[in-house]
Amino acid sequence: MFEEGKAIVEPQRQSDKPVAAPPTVDTRDTLIVPANVDGFNEVFLGQNCWYAVRISGGMLPKIRWIAGYQTQPISAITHVAPVDHIERYGDGTKYKVVFSEPAKPIGPVKFGDAPKGWMKGTHYTSYERLLKAKTLPDLM
Repeated sequence: MFEEGKAIVEPQRQSDKPVAAPPTVDTRDTLIVPANVDGFNEVFLGQNCWYAVRISGGMLPKIRWIAGYQTQPISAITHVAPVDHIERYGDGTKYKVVFSEPAKPIGPVKFGDAPKGWMKGTHYTSYERLLKAKTLPDLM
C-alpha cells in the first residue's frame, strides 16, 4: 500500500494526433471514466491521475488518453488528458492511470439520449471520435 507504484504500461507516442486506420483495425485508444463532481475535482483535476479503474487486459497497451465523465448534475465528458503510464492499484484487478500533463477541457460531450445507466462503468473510444462527439451516443 505504501510502496511507490510501478508502471506496467507506458503508451508509445508517435504524435498526439491519431493516425487514420482501416475500419477493421481497433482504433480505441481512449478510456472514459465516470466520476462524481467532488472526486473529479480532487483527483482527476487535482492529482492528475485516476485510480481504482477496471481495464480489460487487451486494452491496457492501447490506452493513450483518459476522458472524465462528470456524473449528475453535469452529466457530460468535460476533460481529457494524455496518459503517461498505467500501474496496478489495490488487489491487482484495478489500475491507476497517471497523466503526463493536466487534463484539458473539451466539449462538453453531453449524456444526450444514451441508455440509462450507460456511464456506470468505464468505456473505450478513439481520441478522434471523442473530439468530434456532441453526445455519448456519438461514441457508441
